[in-house]
Amino acid sequence: MRLFKQRGIYYVEFPGGQRRSLKTRDGREAKGLLREIKKEQLLGNLIKLEAYSGITISEFKKFYVNDPERADLSPDTHRADELALRNLIEVVGDIPLKNIRKGHIVEFKQARIIKGNKPVTVNTYLTRIRAALNYAAENDFIDEVPKIKKFKLGHSLPRYIHPDELEKILAEADKKKPEMARIIRFALYTGARRGELIKCKYEHIKDGVIKFLGKGNKERLVPLVSFARAVLKPQHFGKIFSYQHTSTITNYHRTITRSAGVVSRFHDLRHTAATHMLSKGIPLEVVQKIMGHADIRTTQIYGEVLPAVLKKEMEKLER
Repeated sequence: MRLFKQRGIYYVEFPGGQRRSLKTRDGREAKGLLREIKKEQLLGNLIKLEAYSGITISEFKKFYVNDPERADLSPDTHRADELALRNLIEVVGDIPLKNIRKGHIVEFKQARIIKGNKPVTVNTYLTRIRAALNYAAENDFIDEVPKIKKFKLGHSLPRYIHPDELEKILAEADKKKPEMARIIRFALYTGARRGELIKCKYEHIKDGVIKFLGKGNKERLVPLVSFARAVLKPQHFGKIFSYQHTSTITNYHRTITRSAGVVSRFHDLRHTAATHMLSKGIPLEVVQKIMGHADIRTTQIYGEVLPAVLKKEMEKLER
C-alpha cells in the first residue's frame, strides 16, 4: 500500500494495482487517512484469519471455484480446479486446509499413479493444486504453500512457433481479442511469462527498459524494442494489461490458436522469443539475462532448436 499524488490530489494504491482517491491536497491529512486505512485493513485481516483458521479443503474448494473475481475463467478451468481438489480430498481426507503438508502431496502423487494415472496427468493435477494453494496463501487462508514437486518427464525440445503460424495467430487475435493480440506481441519481444505479464505496470518502465518480477521474486530488466513499445498505451501508471489471472491468458490463447488452426501453447511464445534472439546473433549470456534463466544450460537448450528452424526457413528457397 502506497501513497502518491496526481494532479495535486493524494491517492492510495492497494496491492493488486487498485487506486482510491483520498480527496485531499493536504499531505499531512493524506498520511493520517492512510494510517486509518491500514488499521481497518489489519482489523479486517485478523477477523478473516480467525474465520479461515479451521476451513477444510472442501469448504475452501467451494469458495475458490465460486469466487466472483475468478468469474472470467472458463467453465473448463473451474471444472479442472474442482476435480483436482476433489481428488486430493479422496487421498488425504477433508482435512483443514492449513494442515496440508509436503507429505500429503507425496501421498497424493503415489495414490494417483497406483490408480493408473500417467505422470503427465498427475502433474496437471499438481499444477491445479499449487494454483489453488497459492490463491489460499494470497488471501490469508493459509500461512505458506507446501513444496509441490512434479514428476520429471522425458526431455523434449522447446516448441518454436513458425512465422507463418504466428501471422495466423495474431490475425485471429486482432479480430477476436485485441487485448490478447497486445499480450502476444509483448510476450514475443520480451520473453515474459504469463505471471509476469499480468503483474507488469507502466510504473515498471524507465528509460525504455521494463522491470519484471520473475520466479522466486527475482527482478530482471528487459529493454523494450519498438515492436514491444508499440503495444503500450499513452498512460504512465497502472497495469499494462487488463487480465487478472494467468489462466485467462491461457484459455484465450487456446481459443485463438484453435480458431487459427495452429497447435500452440502460450508458453511457446517464450520459447519462440528466446530462439529468435539466438537466431539473430544475440549472445547466449545476454539471452540468459533477458529470459531470467538461473542456469545458462536452460538457455542453451534453445540453441538445439535452431538447426530445425534454419532448415525450415531454407526450404523456402526450393519453392
